[in-house]
Amino acid sequence: MKQIIETNCLFCGSAKSKESFYAPIRFNNKQFVYRECLNCKLNYNFPLLTPDDYEKLYTISYHDEYYFKEQKDFSKQTGILLRQKDIFSVIDFGCGDATFLNSLQKKGVTCTGVEFNPELVNKLSLAYPEITFYTVEVFFAKKNQYDCAHLGDVLEHMVQPAETVKMLSKKIRKGGYLFVEGPIEHNPSVGYYFRKFYFSLIKKIKPHRIVDGAPYHTLLANKKNQLNFFNLMGYSTSLMEIYEAAWPFPDKFSEAKNLKSKIEYLVAKISLTTAKIFSQFGNRFYYLGKKED
Repeated sequence: MKQIIETNCLFCGSAKSKESFYAPIRFNNKQFVYRECLNCKLNYNFPLLTPDDYEKLYTISYHDEYYFKEQKDFSKQTGILLRQKDIFSVIDFGCGDATFLNSLQKKGVTCTGVEFNPELVNKLSLAYPEITFYTVEVFFAKKNQYDCAHLGDVLEHMVQPAETVKMLSKKIRKGGYLFVEGPIEHNPSVGYYFRKFYFSLIKKIKPHRIVDGAPYHTLLANKKNQLNFFNLMGYSTSLMEIYEAAWPFPDKFSEAKNLKSKIEYLVAKISLTTAKIFSQFGNRFYYLGKKED
């Protein structure tokens, strides 16, 4: 039996957790272990990332690799926001390559982007002069308020999600909106059950195994604990839509280079199909919440 340890859940605040089924990750001369909250089932990294860890994880090359290489279609996201007739200004906290903001700006929305890296902020300011960009420090020092704040694939990287959302809420006007999208990697799906079986089996066979990697996702959530978190933050749910994506498995057979990745490709296809049948299955979400106070 795994030892129950004292810690604090980043969503519900519970002090009870246990080690999860993942192998420890070795990064930046440390070992990071996923723990599972015994109350809400959130999985989160321990120890939490430090500023030095963040600096090594999220370099300009990281953004070049995951954002600037491909153009994404944001018609779904812009549609969700533009259906709300009282959204005229949007802050994108962790705006990446700012293509989402650019698509909104073309629809007449006043847009502001925030990023941690000053070099990236300068790069974006040159690329999109119609959009205002700030570093995190400058942004929170200003008194501006907005109709909506957007977090796109950002929340799962945070070591202080509650504190950050509370600070961000102060930048949203009364009756404004919080729009969040991202992964819920521990929500029911064929892909999740396959990964849980695989990693649990490997951990039993090799209990002392340590993996060299990058702990990008601090949080591994599901629909229930994600919604509960937003409720605790003072938002009423206007939209919670779940869907399935192939990630982290190959999306195309041509991307499957060996037997393991070919099996993962097959699992992804089965997972995508079953998510169309079972409405609660899915590993990603769109959430729109209305600020209550």
